[in-house]
Amino acid sequence: MLIQVIGTWIISMRRHIRHSTLAAAATFIPLMANLLRTAKSGSDWTAHELEAYHIIVVPQSKVEFFGTTDFPDPTDPSLVGFITNETWRTAKDKRTKQLIRHLDYAMDPKIGKEAAVDDFVAVLLRNLAYDRDGIILSRHVLPLLICGQSSVAQTDICFVDDEDTVLLVQENKRLGSTKDPEPQVIAEAIAAFETNNSKLECDLHRPPRELIAFPAMTMVGTTPMFYKVPVTSSLSKAVQTGTYPELETRVLRYTPSLPRGNSKGMSPLPNRLEALRCLEAFKSLLGS
Repeated sequence: MLIQVIGTWIISMRRHIRHSTLAAAATFIPLMANLLRTAKSGSDWTAHELEAYHIIVVPQSKVEFFGTTDFPDPTDPSLVGFITNETWRTAKDKRTKQLIRHLDYAMDPKIGKEAAVDDFVAVLLRNLAYDRDGIILSRHVLPLLICGQSSVAQTDICFVDDEDTVLLVQENKRLGSTKDPEPQVIAEAIAAFETNNSKLECDLHRPPRELIAFPAMTMVGTTPMFYKVPVTSSLSKAVQTGTYPELETRVLRYTPSLPRGNSKGMSPLPNRLEALRCLEAFKSLLGS
């Protein structure tokens, strides 16, 4: 008899939990839909905007994110020098010396040197041949229509090919700032979606794309984090009109585990090697 009572109670609790969960989910969506949405620039986006536009960031492992277990060492002479010379003074060629000196400036976060990380990233990406089929721009401004008003999203670094903005990089450059660059780079991807589709329609007289997946990076000091940001026409329209999209946007993120600790960035040689392996693998996403 006791067993039957317990069994009945368990079944009843399961039904209650299931109904409560469904009720909570039904309540949750209207609450999220009522979050305040205002016209603001991409540099002012925070985690609030991600919630307000139904965007979540999903961490992945290295293999999940890159889809491979093959991460070869760099072979370009300047990059080999970069991962084998602690200082620029021992480097043999000019490109290696310049790359390490840019890293030294980026690792010294003083007032007036906030742009040093951007300079370092631009030089590093060029050495990695990211600009093979396009150009790398610094401080490139993208128009952003948000809540019916015109605003902007300013990238720190971006890669532009013949037609599109393809790669976006956002750095947390403000000294002592706790502001997260992650929402900012997602805002930049949404702005890039609008810009790319506008070019398709107005300049090339082609239909706009329903989905563009943007590879993106954030930099905290000289430590990179990697993203895949899928922007759809429904998300873009929701931002333009300041409304809550029914469909969830899932942004994928990979945070490298640097051998000597992420807080040290690319200063230690083992950290440089691991970062360059990831950057080389990430390059394959351009144009995908």
